[in-house]
Amino acid sequence: MSITSFTILILVVYLAFLKLIGLFAYRHSGTDTEDYFLSKREVPMLALVFTTMASLFSTGTIVSSPSTFFTMGSGYFWVFFFILVPVIMMLVVDKFWKLGKVKRFVTPAQLLEDFYGSKRVLTVTAVAGLLSMIPHAAAQMVAVGKTFEALTGGSIPYSVGVSLACLAIGLYVYFGGARAVIWTDVVQGTILGTLLLVSGFLVVHWAGGWDVLMENLVARAPEKAGFVSVGIGYYEYLIIALGLPFLPYVWQRMYMARSALSVARIVVVLPVIYLVLFFVAWVIGTAGITIFPDGLADGDSVLGAIFNRHAPVFGVFVLVAAFAGGMSTVDSQMLTAGSIIAVDLRPLFPRKIETGSDLQFARLATVALLLGIYSWSLLLEWRSVLSLIMLGIGVNVIFVPSVLGMFYWKRSSAVAAFWSLFLGLCVLLVKEFSPWGRLFPTPLGAASWAFLVSLAVFVVVSLSTNAKGLDSKREEYRSLLN
Repeated sequence: MSITSFTILILVVYLAFLKLIGLFAYRHSGTDTEDYFLSKREVPMLALVFTTMASLFSTGTIVSSPSTFFTMGSGYFWVFFFILVPVIMMLVVDKFWKLGKVKRFVTPAQLLEDFYGSKRVLTVTAVAGLLSMIPHAAAQMVAVGKTFEALTGGSIPYSVGVSLACLAIGLYVYFGGARAVIWTDVVQGTILGTLLLVSGFLVVHWAGGWDVLMENLVARAPEKAGFVSVGIGYYEYLIIALGLPFLPYVWQRMYMARSALSVARIVVVLPVIYLVLFFVAWVIGTAGITIFPDGLADGDSVLGAIFNRHAPVFGVFVLVAAFAGGMSTVDSQMLTAGSIIAVDLRPLFPRKIETGSDLQFARLATVALLLGIYSWSLLLEWRSVLSLIMLGIGVNVIFVPSVLGMFYWKRSSAVAAFWSLFLGLCVLLVKEFSPWGRLFPTPLGAASWAFLVSLAVFVVVSLSTNAKGLDSKREEYRSLLN
């Protein structure tokens, strides 16, 4: 049996297994949107940890990180800034859980709307959250497509890999909802973590051992051995790290938790898992310098290329891990995106298309968005997976002032929240996609500019407006949280 045939066989078996999980979850799902999106807010601690980890550690961990260490070397060490994320999470996640439980919030935007009492805040929060997930989801499909092509030597082209990922995700998100996503995340998170660790040991062996790996790093690529800044600077990535807890699908997982203890355990476990998995990613990328001293045409294909050369059969299972990483993130993103469209943005749709139940509308909205991301992903084979992931996370930095302002600043106002979110989002889009982005000084990237503008606008407008209108809401929240 050829490697291509074996790859297809293993993936068919794997996807069929996931489909069975989805069908089982479908039989245990209710007919309301709270069950479909949040699994009735009764997700136990272990399942919550697994689904959060699987959602965060995506193809960015198993595909993009090794490849970026391979191409950038220690210039990619800024990724360990994300270990600081739990510090930010400790300030807000227990509040997300408590308020979501009491007030039955489904989406992040509902929390901001409730506190600030503004439909404008809800709409801009929903739009920004939706926009943040599109490039991040596209990155997962791009990574899966590239790994397919590299591992099979081009026998399975990029477009086929992307199509398989889209089909699999669409089927079990449509039928299973949050329950299917959580159950499959437990499976996929286990597969991703286990195979990444095994891959780390194997590539060190193929590189000739740890000593040879280190010697070749220093001798062949000394510029990749030093701790130096590459690209837009470490300060940009540190700012981007602030946005990670505010990713809409991570935020929504706080609503799912059965207890506050479950939420607290995530904050404790996250940095440990993060450090282990990204250290292994560094090992794989560094080993690639020894295995491919002349480099590769596409650095994103290093993992698939290593296994295509040394162990094509085992490489198929590594492909499954990459597939699992991408799917476990995209399914969570699509579920949250569906809730944003169906709950927050549904009033914007013409009445004539608001047919059927809320649940049916949510399912159709999720599938429609997934198809749009799939179509865009087919055109992104040239694009770096890392750049797409960073773009998606970076959008969320505009939430930091408004969210922290709810809980920690008595002068925050609804007007300030709206203009902070709106102008921050506009600056990011202009800086990233418009020719006018050149008007902003280049040392700062789009996320840094968006954060600085959001923060400045929030502070200045809050100080310039009357914040007493929110005093009763602050007192209500204080009472609930205490």
